[in-house]
Amino acid sequence: MSIVNMMLILISLIVLPTLAGAGLGRLLRVHNTISGSFILGYLLTWTTVQILGVPVTLMKGSFRLIAWTVVAVLTLAAVFFLIGSVVSKPSREEYIVSGTVKRFKKYFADRYIAAFFILLTVFTAYVFYKIIRYYHLDADDTRYVVNAVDILRTDKILQTDPTSGTPLSLVYGDFYKDVVSSWSVFLAYTGFVTGMSPAASAHSVMHVILYLLILSVYWRLSSRLFADPDPGKARKNRMIFMYFVQLIILFGFYSVQSTETFILSRLWQGKAVAAGFGVPLVVFVFMLLYENGKKWSYWIILLMTAMSMCHMSAMGIVMSAVMIASFGLYTAVAKKSIRILILSMICCIPSGVYFMISQMTDYMKYLQN
Repeated sequence: MSIVNMMLILISLIVLPTLAGAGLGRLLRVHNTISGSFILGYLLTWTTVQILGVPVTLMKGSFRLIAWTVVAVLTLAAVFFLIGSVVSKPSREEYIVSGTVKRFKKYFADRYIAAFFILLTVFTAYVFYKIIRYYHLDADDTRYVVNAVDILRTDKILQTDPTSGTPLSLVYGDFYKDVVSSWSVFLAYTGFVTGMSPAASAHSVMHVILYLLILSVYWRLSSRLFADPDPGKARKNRMIFMYFVQLIILFGFYSVQSTETFILSRLWQGKAVAAGFGVPLVVFVFMLLYENGKKWSYWIILLMTAMSMCHMSAMGIVMSAVMIASFGLYTAVAKKSIRILILSMICCIPSGVYFMISQMTDYMKYLQN
């Protein structure tokens, strides 16, 4: 990995999505932090890839059209944030960076919190080491990573059978689910913007970024779980929560199918991201909706979360629909609001649409026999 690759990773996969997320947060008028902006930036990325990925795949279009569109969307959102910050001249409290610096000063004002923060940082670094050092390679490397390499090489999506290297026959055969859950396209995008092979970026860089996204979701979730009038007590409880979340991830490999095992060994796979990132994010967004279901921005974020989970995995299509429908029904009954139920059902539409497309592409192989 060269210095150029490292700079491209920093700019295209960390700084640009964070600034874009800040721009989206400003547009939606939601109070945001660096962790919140980081999450929104990747939701915007995955939603854009998902919206474009399916028609481009079916029409055998160019992958680079998707890649450059994603870069353009993120850049426009980032510019919107930067221009808005200068033009509106908000107080220093509203600036993401200055607000974060101020919060860090409060954290380190308490020696106990400062010491615990340092220990938590060291422990997190150890989990990063475990994820990068001991990731597991299996048949899904062929399905996703080889597909991503082929996409970047040919500029086409799902044109080659990754198990044999031959052109896909009978439309998409057993890969019909990859048409609607094109995680390989995102892995190819990471290689495109960093100048690396998607295989290298998926097994190194993306482990770090995706785990940071998971930690960001749980950090935001802790702000609702451990709200306290005493800020100092709330900070302590949130950091203890983050420690135990990572402790469970580190020692939660009770089954090869558990979320913890997937996070530790196969975080580069879309289904691992759907379980480790998408599921807690849906829970967090519904906690916000339970507090204020009339705020349209939360529903837009929920819809983007649903789109992103559809992009991650075929399992994400089902999981997002079941969770949103269940939580939506509960919230609607609890708040006695038919509006919440209707909007929840609308957020389930992407799952229904993509499920139908996947089934239609599967049936095509029988029609052509």
